[in-house]
Amino acid sequence: MLELKVTITGPVPDDRRGGVPCTVRAWYAAAGLRVPATSLSDEDWERVAPMLPEGRRGAVRRSVDAIFYKARTGKSWPEVIKETGATRQASKHFNSWVSDDTWSRVNAALTGVDQVALPEPRLLPSMVIEGRVDPSAMLNAEERSRRGCR
Repeated sequence: MLELKVTITGPVPDDRRGGVPCTVRAWYAAAGLRVPATSLSDEDWERVAPMLPEGRRGAVRRSVDAIFYKARTGKSWPEVIKETGATRQASKHFNSWVSDDTWSRVNAALTGVDQVALPEPRLLPSMVIEGRVDPSAMLNAEERSRRGCR
């Protein structure tokens, strides 16, 4: 009656842990904001640094850049940490700064920098779906008996 063939043609997204939404993406989506297109320049950092706690050896700046990188790429925290040199503290910083409204103030201070839209989340892999429907399955019982279909 109905025959379907589904062929997965691309990689299966593995950056979603059990359907838990990304809090960074959710914050930007709710705020209706775009994300800085690159890591902060020294000049941009000077504008936001007074709003943030001091960190040892640039840890806070790496956290800020990691948060922007995560929002820009949609990658998981482990990938972001590996690629940016930040630590797990970046996620804790983000949650803390959101709760006390620091993150809103940081983004407001950066309105003049080049920004990009959030990436669309990939929830499904790319795929090809092919199908065939037996037309007799769409006839009601009386029409099937007149046509000799069972």
